[in-house]
Amino acid sequence: MKINLYKTYENLSKTKDKDAFFTALQTAVHSLGFEYCAYGIRSIYPISSHKTYVINNYPEDWNQTYVDNNYLEIDPTVKHGLRSTQALFWADDVFREAPYFWEEARSFGIKQGISQSQKDENGRISMLTFASDNPELTQKTLILQAPSLIWLSQLAHTGLADKMMPLEPIETEHKLTKREIDILRWTAEGKTSNEISILMSISDRTVNFHINNVLKKLSASNKTAATVKAMMLNLL
Repeated sequence: MKINLYKTYENLSKTKDKDAFFTALQTAVHSLGFEYCAYGIRSIYPISSHKTYVINNYPEDWNQTYVDNNYLEIDPTVKHGLRSTQALFWADDVFREAPYFWEEARSFGIKQGISQSQKDENGRISMLTFASDNPELTQKTLILQAPSLIWLSQLAHTGLADKMMPLEPIETEHKLTKREIDILRWTAEGKTSNEISILMSISDRTVNFHINNVLKKLSASNKTAATVKAMMLNLL
């Protein structure tokens, strides 16, 4: 099964909101032989609190079961997507650490699938999943559909990220100067302000001046938090 790339791109591009985009996305997914698709997005910062936004066409009972059991925290496909942008082909060994989760998902008709994640420069990570109850979808079929999944996951992130998780104004203005970046890099290696001043041949006062500017730009409470956030946002 194939999709018309131009037609799909055209249909997705002209949508105005997330629901219309997801409806067009479902059409493309169905043409590839999958009944279900899901798109989820979260920010990797702040580390202590991750709000995840999801849109899917899974059975309502499965969605409720997923929420009630907090399966987001143990879902192996989500764990993979947070670590890697490599396409994940569902198989029993993927779910070996959460067999009860896999068994319950299959009881709702979610038996075959592939997932693909995307990351952007603003610290957002998303994952698009195709799933099906069709036993005829073999591993070979899934592999053949992988290029379409990767392409659609890129389009989905472009089309849904800002609609589902819009950036705060401050997050679009994270531009750091070269000197600020250099100071944060040394900070990340555990150097003190005095050590950084020696390494960069500038005064302690200048180092602290730049660190204070970084704290304001990144809305961070201290230089450790600022360094972590800068790394998460790929600013270093």
